Amino acid sequence: MEFEKYLVALTIVGLVDAISYMLVTPSLVFYVLQNGGSQFQYGLIMSAFSFSSFCTKPVIGWWSDKQGYRVPYFASVFIALSGGLVYLLASAFPKGNLAVGGILCARLLGGCGAANSALGFAYVARSVPAKKQTATNSLLSMCRIMGMAIGPGLNILVAKVDIPITKNWGLDSLNSVGIVLVVANMISMVAIYYLLEEPNEDNGIVEKEVLTKDDTTPSISSSSTSEAFLSFLSMDILVPMLSIFTFNSTFQLIETAFAPAANDALGWGPIQSSFALGSISFVLAANMFVVIQLSKRGVSDENMLCGGLVASAVAYTVIYLSWIKDSTPYNFYLPIVLGSASYPYMAATTRSIFTSAVKTKPALKEYHGLMQAVLSMAASVAGFTTPGIVTAYCLRSPEEVLASSDLRELAPFSLIAPAMPLVVLLGMVYLRVTGVIGNAKNVESKASTATTDEILDRASLTESSTLLPESRSIQKRRSSNLKVMLEGNFDGLAGESIR
Repeated sequence: MEFEKYLVALTIVGLVDAISYMLVTPSLVFYVLQNGGSQFQYGLIMSAFSFSSFCTKPVIGWWSDKQGYRVPYFASVFIALSGGLVYLLASAFPKGNLAVGGILCARLLGGCGAANSALGFAYVARSVPAKKQTATNSLLSMCRIMGMAIGPGLNILVAKVDIPITKNWGLDSLNSVGIVLVVANMISMVAIYYLLEEPNEDNGIVEKEVLTKDDTTPSISSSSTSEAFLSFLSMDILVPMLSIFTFNSTFQLIETAFAPAANDALGWGPIQSSFALGSISFVLAANMFVVIQLSKRGVSDENMLCGGLVASAVAYTVIYLSWIKDSTPYNFYLPIVLGSASYPYMAATTRSIFTSAVKTKPALKEYHGLMQAVLSMAASVAGFTTPGIVTAYCLRSPEEVLASSDLRELAPFSLIAPAMPLVVLLGMVYLRVTGVIGNAKNVESKASTATTDEILDRASLTESSTLLPESRSIQKRRSSNLKVMLEGNFDGLAGESIR
């Protein structure tokens, strides 16, 4: 198999994004307080990262549809690099609103840069052959999870930094995190420049021009905005969007509530909680690998997603029932292991199902970058809304726990966490019963079995016809559809990705 350089580039960018986020998170509250900020300002800055990412994703997705991937990638990484520089210099401002404002600006820039996560999945949607779709998405997700596990440990690199620069300012263990951010994003820029190429133009013609047996015209659409909007509102688009919002928001319950709940119930401090939460990164990575193997053996994305939804509903029910004051550590740790283990079976599969649905809609075919960005926006919404909901309505204060009869750390409202996966499960059942998913697979199957001669004939017919409008996106894009079987090819792919 030909060495796929783009996998290395996408992996490096994903690792840097995840490492950068997790490098900042453990020390951010101390940096804000050191510079005269408050806990309220710390919470605002935490949310600002996800909010700016949410706002930037549709812009960067639209940009990639118009100009390809390299320029938007460079721009986003440069913005993230600028955020690292501002993060470093923020402490040089007078303490108080100016310094805290600098930190806020840095995290806003960092969030804008992190919006390029949508570009990676959009690149896969257009560039990766159908039978590698789920495996490649799983690989990228697994790399990000590894970055989240590595990030906190990199604080060791700056733990002893104490270098005076001026009379009133110098490098310390908190602001020098910005230097690591700058260097890491420079590595991403080098990887993009040397390893990331635009999708193959010829392959874009092939996949865009494939017809089903019942079709009489190529699948090219000059549909209006209203047609695209109506296509977007179809159930096979909305259900995956609800799915990605659901598993990101429910996972936020663990990230937000575990540390304070374990502190009240078990007396755990930051070290114990960090160890517990950090260890589930390995659980996530192991189950991502299982997802890859199951896909390679022909297990459908729909079945894996449904299984993950059921496991998630069970896990969050157990979390509500077992997080009780003065219970054992196992009551707190084992349920979050089950909850995190269900995540991989929903993440890559949801994105593949979404990509497949987009491909079957002519009005959306030319907007894969924008559609992948919109899907990622659903995850960002979960990122900046869920923590506030959890602290306000799901997590009980120590006084409320003692006053309750059940001594549970979570309020009954937290049962919305197991309810949400069940709603998505009902949506998946509807799609399967109505045949929407099955029909999409039939279209993909016919497309994937078309002979090379048939494809070239159709492309030639399109080029010579004066009745069909010429489409720039045909020359520049390759939209990859979902095919649920990985026919034993990912072993070589994984080997090439680490050379």
